Amino acid sequence: LSVSGPVMEANVSSGLWLTSPGPSPAKAKPDLNAVMDLVQVVFYSVVCVGGSLGNGLVIWLTARRAGRSVNCIWFLNLAVADFIFSVSRVVPLVKNAFYRGHWPFGAFLCQATSFIKYLNMFCSVFLLAAVSLDRLAAVAFPVWSKNRRGPRLAWAAAAGAWGAAAAASLPFYLYRSLVPEGRTNSLKCSLTLGEGPKLTLYLLRLLCGFLAPFAIILACYGALAAVLRRRPATVRSRKPFKVMAAIVVTFFLCWAPYHLFLLLKLAGVKGQAMAVGLPLASSLAYLNSCANPVLYFFMGLEFRRALGRTSLAGAFRRALLEDTAYSARSHGRRKEAASSIDGLAQSSVSPNLA
Repeated sequence: LSVSGPVMEANVSSGLWLTSPGPSPAKAKPDLNAVMDLVQVVFYSVVCVGGSLGNGLVIWLTARRAGRSVNCIWFLNLAVADFIFSVSRVVPLVKNAFYRGHWPFGAFLCQATSFIKYLNMFCSVFLLAAVSLDRLAAVAFPVWSKNRRGPRLAWAAAAGAWGAAAAASLPFYLYRSLVPEGRTNSLKCSLTLGEGPKLTLYLLRLLCGFLAPFAIILACYGALAAVLRRRPATVRSRKPFKVMAAIVVTFFLCWAPYHLFLLLKLAGVKGQAMAVGLPLASSLAYLNSCANPVLYFFMGLEFRRALGRTSLAGAFRRALLEDTAYSARSHGRRKEAASSIDGLAQSSVSPNLA
């Protein structure tokens, strides 16, 4: 059989395109997106299962002591924020696993999952800032702490953190909606703001949800270190400080790449590095919601080794329930003040116990 020249050339050129090494640019992007969707499915699964179980355990351990322990109030509120976020990740998990490139769950879940995501971020960092101020006050102002630092004030501070976090997250609920994707019938869950307002919102998110709280945290721990150098005998237990410091460092390491890649995205940076880096940075930030129970567990192992015969369950409780020396109201104000002195000693740092 003979084939004319033009047809032969067309077949040859078509064959070269199909068999040429490496995917074409048009096909590389969908393939990369598919890989990153699969990676996020794995991360979301870990967050959903690990975060729900781990934070559920922390809530169970701390809820019964939250009426008389300042530390338990902090741990309980952090765990509640992480638990809500972990459960809410089921929606994007199903979306990435079965509905690539399309949001099938309606406008409300589009808004709600975004709101919960930022509620967790803002509430966690606001609570960490409140904890840092609490630690500094306990050591730098012992007389004031003896009379004022207690569960009632801690609950008020936690409520303020939740309220401020809800207010900061509200724009991500109000201005997120379903947007048609190209010429297809698929829908995308996205912010419906112009470039100017969107840039303002993102910068406020960076400032209020990361830079400003961490400036407060660093200032508090710097002042705390200075006080402890001047008065090393003021306190005698390092455990609450070590646990909280580990939480702060972990939060910073998990969320810093996320904010960095968002800044690069706002600056117009594109390419394969962004296509890979931003989903990975987001997944790392989400892992923070199940990191705290893991930290408590390993801190409990360390305390167990230091305490010798203490059981593993007891050591895990010690990582959470250190500050429990506040008496009930029925015992009277004087006894409560005396107990708070012991609570202050329990929740502070000693150079003799490391």
